[in-house]
Amino acid sequence: MASIPEQFTESSLQHQLQSARSLKQQLQHQPQELHSGIEALDRCFEQIKPGDLVEWGIPPGLNGRLIPLQLLKHRIPLSLWIYHHHGLGVFASSWISHGVDMQRLFFICSDNPVRELRPIFLEDTFRHIIIDSPRRFSTGDMAFVSQQARKQEQIVFLIRHYFLSPKSGNPYAGLRINTWQSGKRAFSLQLIKGPSTGRITLPYAAVAEEHDCYH
Repeated sequence: MASIPEQFTESSLQHQLQSARSLKQQLQHQPQELHSGIEALDRCFEQIKPGDLVEWGIPPGLNGRLIPLQLLKHRIPLSLWIYHHHGLGVFASSWISHGVDMQRLFFICSDNPVRELRPIFLEDTFRHIIIDSPRRFSTGDMAFVSQQARKQEQIVFLIRHYFLSPKSGNPYAGLRINTWQSGKRAFSLQLIKGPSTGRITLPYAAVAEEHDCYH
């Protein structure tokens, strides 16, 4: 397993919540808008607001997570990344090298987040919640998370471990997007649902460095 900072290895949900609540009291301003500093990417997300759910299609091994990572780099509010990756961990030093504020981004491992981490969705401590490739996530779970996001005014990212298809919809998602590295010099974004659809290409230099957060 990759190296994880001590403060992120705590398996107790209650401990994580207590730590985040304490930090929340110290933060005077928590901007919620999604901002990467990459103009083309920011245009895709300019209409996403608190209460929205974004569904991502990111198969493993294609560096696609570097795209949502860009939206966690600039003065993020308290955020939680829920991951489940078959024995893989988080390369914290790599996340830091990409400009992520690890004091405001918490991690917890769960393959059934709605059942195991339900208290997280019942309060507004975490303003951004990333649910990464959950093993168990039913339509009912989707409805619950979407409802709570609106109630708590949170932004939720749901990352799938496969490409999303235009043939299958998701009424709970305001934006559906596939992301991957295409060749050595570019990243591709396929917008399936949102204000606009189509494919966007971002130059490699605008997104990536030679580091692996995890794939």
